[in-house]
Amino acid sequence: MEAIIYIFRCVLVLLFSWFCVRVIGKKSISQLTSYDFTALMILANVAAEPLVFKVSSKAFLGSVTIAVVAVIIGRISLNKIFYNIDAKPDIIIVNGKIDKNALKRNRMNLPFLLSLLRLQGYTKVSDVEFAIIEPDGNLSVIPTSQSRPVTPNDLKIDTPYEGITLPLIIDGEIQYNNLKFAKLDKAWLKQEILKSGASKAEDIFLAELDTSGKLNIDLYKESPDHKPGII
Repeated sequence: MEAIIYIFRCVLVLLFSWFCVRVIGKKSISQLTSYDFTALMILANVAAEPLVFKVSSKAFLGSVTIAVVAVIIGRISLNKIFYNIDAKPDIIIVNGKIDKNALKRNRMNLPFLLSLLRLQGYTKVSDVEFAIIEPDGNLSVIPTSQSRPVTPNDLKIDTPYEGITLPLIIDGEIQYNNLKFAKLDKAWLKQEILKSGASKAEDIFLAELDTSGKLNIDLYKESPDHKPGII
């Protein structure tokens, strides 16, 4: 019985911690600021208390408090008066030359900087026009004009507009918001489903609409006479 109760507490703590992380926001998952990171570190410890102590009410109250305070700080940082309250971008390479003082300010050694440059695809510092350490710790690299990849604009080649491909069906589920955004209706989609050899949306693993109006359908099970691809 005690084991079942403990498992229940684990599940409850997991779900509640997940809720608090969602309250803090997506930014805390993709680009951690220092206050996001601090809040999540404390949250992990506070939320885990019910796994050690049977009293869980204080842990839940503490978790909510931490999440709310992190949200408040995030809202305050949106005000232009408090821009860069957490950290500021710092230029660490200018015209192919490393700023040694910037390295010291960011407590970054040279081998680590070179490693970050290699991860960005640059093996020589001289190929970099500017390198900027962003507030979240990532390194943005702007190469010299001679080192960047050739673009169609450089070759004076006109390219067609590509836009974004919209998934209309994902794992058998119709994405109605995307269908509405594309200014299409369910009747049109049903016709395309029948053309693909399927009878209903549940038979389709993925259906994507490109900006030219072509629909690419991937069925769960291909029929013998169906050729997967563009419709």
